[in-house]
Amino acid sequence: MGRKVWLGAAAAFLLGVGATVTVFELAEPSTGVTVSPAVPAEDTPRTRQALVAQWEKELAEAGLKLPEGWEKLSTDQIRAEYVSQKLANAGPPPTGPAHDPGFNGPDD
Repeated sequence: MGRKVWLGAAAAFLLGVGATVTVFELAEPSTGVTVSPAVPAEDTPRTRQALVAQWEKELAEAGLKLPEGWEKLSTDQIRAEYVSQKLANAGPPPTGPAHDPGFNGPDD
């Protein structure tokens, strides 16, 4: 009798796990699209020299130059300034229909 109870409990557990996975897949189908609020790590230069070059490029895009005394900044501070300027250059986030195209249907 004990063996049948254990087998029944194991079967019920496996069915429950399978049902849960199915429900989550149906509720949130995977589209393969990843949205990130931050600059992806692979897009951020790793060396100080590359960071300075990219930061200078982002500043030039905004009509600015490297601030006086930037040489004294640590690599982490330069990285933070670069990412901040890159986000500032990106502009405000989209709103309305541009925020989530297709949300209101196929005609959106």
